[in-house]
Amino acid sequence: MTRYFKYVSIRNGQEEWMIKELNEGRARFGWSSPGSNLHIIKSKEAKERSTKEKVVWRYTQFLINRLKAGDRLIIQLGQPLRQFLIAEIVGEYGSTDPQEKDFNHYVQCKLLTNSFIQVKSEAVSQSLRHHLSKRGHYYEIYDEDSKEELDLIVKKSMEEDESFHKANQSLRSIDYERTALEESVVAQTYKRISKNWPSAYFEQFVADLINATPGLEVKKQGDSGKGWDLTMRIMDPLDGFILHDDIPVQCKNYQGKVNTKRPLDDLERCIRNSDASLAYLFIIGDLSSDFYDEVDERVEQLRNDLQKR
Repeated sequence: MTRYFKYVSIRNGQEEWMIKELNEGRARFGWSSPGSNLHIIKSKEAKERSTKEKVVWRYTQFLINRLKAGDRLIIQLGQPLRQFLIAEIVGEYGSTDPQEKDFNHYVQCKLLTNSFIQVKSEAVSQSLRHHLSKRGHYYEIYDEDSKEELDLIVKKSMEEDESFHKANQSLRSIDYERTALEESVVAQTYKRISKNWPSAYFEQFVADLINATPGLEVKKQGDSGKGWDLTMRIMDPLDGFILHDDIPVQCKNYQGKVNTKRPLDDLERCIRNSDASLAYLFIIGDLSSDFYDEVDERVEQLRNDLQKR
């Protein structure tokens, strides 16, 4: 049976360019600033790779090691997932480095759906929606029923089946409105906590949240002077066996965009000033892709400096 992979490739503000590239036979992928050609990175020994190359390889090596001609991609171009395209891989991995600032990675492909498939339409089952909603930049769909349904979607789309087209335009209005409401409530909750709660209140909120989660427990609360606001332990929720102890926790409460790297400076200090190999950051604020990139680069740097995971 054909292999299907969820393929999350979101370039904010550049969706039309991404679609143009797909129509020209290239399924683009991120984590590819200049100097990120996977053929070059693969040719190097792991110890010879730079910190940036290690991060790029960890997130994108599947393009060159996992995917092959005949596999199909369920392509997500926006967040949250509301619609997708399906393409079949017809060639190999390539790179246009350094033609673009990002999204130089691509796999050669052919579009199989002539328009977007609406996730909340009558054309997509509840089961398939579940299997498309998992986290990750990419993952394989293993469920046999979901793969059969995807095969049928491709077939009906290529045949321009009128009943399928109608079903694809008929949104499940109750589900759609409920999701929109949930997203709005979550966003408003973030804003109210961020605006109205001083840092000390937020730290207490985090402590209450940890204690209310099975398997988690606050061990010591209060400013340590070493970088963390409290420490916690992780236990087996069934027998109480301690899995990780004295884990440092940072609590940061921002309004709007987070334009500082201070949370990551403090998180790094947590690791350097403790014996822990884990540290947690509970943060409210709008985090950019640069923030997440910085997290990964710092993890790699800490692994190199401390010689531990």
